[in-house]
Amino acid sequence: MQIRFDGKTVVVSGAGHGFGRCIAETFAGLGARVFGCDLSAAELAETAKAGVITEVLDLTDRAAATAWIANIERTSGGAVDVLVNNAGGVAGQEMQPIEEIPDAGWDRIFAVNIGAAFALSRAVAAGMKRAGSGRIVNISFGAGLAASLTGI
Repeated sequence: MQIRFDGKTVVVSGAGHGFGRCIAETFAGLGARVFGCDLSAAELAETAKAGVITEVLDLTDRAAATAWIANIERTSGGAVDVLVNNAGGVAGQEMQPIEEIPDAGWDRIFAVNIGAAFALSRAVAAGMKRAGSGRIVNISFGAGLAASLTGI
């Protein structure tokens, strides 16, 4: 069976490296028009070599995330067909005991890992509903089951 995504618009957050880059490159290889974001311009430059349209974006800025999706919909002329919420991580936090974690550090972890997925999902929902189709894939990491690299 040959799966193709010709004519489909795919968005991948955290597309600069690791799973995100692999997902973005794979969709591009299967014919999709892929848009990817990350914080690192250098890493996104590598992802772009596979034909992915990239943008440096801090997804903790929900307004910027929403604007990015609106621009993709304008550029592609329709709704996003597939959103892959892959961005996440320790948000620059270092290993420390939980009692020493400042509120700002805790909030940043949630903004990157939860808030970004919410903002992007909310931004694509109306277009997917109008189109009568669409898929949202949320990638989760092992920190939900055990202490993360932050020690939390």
